[in-house]
Amino acid sequence: MAGGCRENIRLRVAAAGITAALTACSGTADVTGGEVEEDSPSRLEARVTRLQGETGLTGVAVAVMTDGQLVGATAAGERRRGSGIQVTVDDRWHIGSITKSMTATLLAVLEDDGLLSADDTVAALLPEVEAADAWGRCTVHHLLTHTAGAPANFPNAAQSVWPDTAEELVGARGRFIADVLAQEPESPCGERFAYSNVGYTIAGHIAETVAGKPYEALLQDRVLAPLMLASAGFGPPRGAAPNQEPIGHRVLLRWFRLRMDPFETRADNSPVMAPAGTAHMTIGDLARYGAAHLAGESATSPPLLPRAAWERLHTPFLDDYARGWVRVERDWAGGPVLWHNGSNTLWYALLMVLPARNTVLAFATNDGAIRTAETAFVELARELGGPAPAS
Repeated sequence: MAGGCRENIRLRVAAAGITAALTACSGTADVTGGEVEEDSPSRLEARVTRLQGETGLTGVAVAVMTDGQLVGATAAGERRRGSGIQVTVDDRWHIGSITKSMTATLLAVLEDDGLLSADDTVAALLPEVEAADAWGRCTVHHLLTHTAGAPANFPNAAQSVWPDTAEELVGARGRFIADVLAQEPESPCGERFAYSNVGYTIAGHIAETVAGKPYEALLQDRVLAPLMLASAGFGPPRGAAPNQEPIGHRVLLRWFRLRMDPFETRADNSPVMAPAGTAHMTIGDLARYGAAHLAGESATSPPLLPRAAWERLHTPFLDDYARGWVRVERDWAGGPVLWHNGSNTLWYALLMVLPARNTVLAFATNDGAIRTAETAFVELARELGGPAPAS
């Protein structure tokens, strides 16, 4: 079971599918957008309970932040399918490729420190690696916008690598990256968008190289701790004993769910790929993380970074993709929507920032029914983030 999981799990972002859904989905508003009414938390709870029941997702969590306040957070369903153990808002959820925006934020912090520039080349920042000539033209900016020509994923062999120490992990990450950089990019840098977990892993390795600290500790120290995201960690959520946290579920034959318990199997991608998508946190902390990016859009004194740095993070380069975020304009949101989703095929999460509504929406499920979750979450996002009905 563990071997199959390691071989087949792939991080993903359903850019084309969800962008279309953001345009086309509609729904009746059980919870209003705009001004939050006094009974909104109970209405949100009822709406999420209905969503979980109608979709059959194992467990679901949703959080809403407006004007910097957590105005609603609720969870419905089970930690382990068939167990009867209910999920809670304090549970931690695997967020997959939403980790990419955290990696991009970390690189921006290091740039603000003067340790690197987004215009520095991969070859210059990793001088000990014997890179093919074209990597001398690929920059950090290209890595973070998926335009560096890096392959989508590492070879399957990477999924069997689970180092015991942070030092061994950095070394393993470096070796897999060196193998990639020894080959020419798959497309000229800056010319084509091609979603790449490898590219973000390279970016994370650059961060740990220039800062002299493993990526995981560096992200904790420079991004997660300053934003007070105390629940954040890496890999599948795991309590002190089984059933203390939700577990992921793989979908088989469309209806059967294979329980992927981290006490029994390696229920995630290899930690080598951590900068591309192995973070977890509570649904409230996921919303709070989004709120930091919302503040970067409009606050006079945003956290972590100056306004200009946030603007660079949020400005698309090709195919609406910025640095760790997709940015699109949507009428229902009254303007731009910054979003990213993530899945290791056992979980699915979606984070949306709606600057015109001053709202952040966070969604997660411990179920691998990705399309089902995506459709339901986007529909609910339109309800929560749309204009308030006329009084």
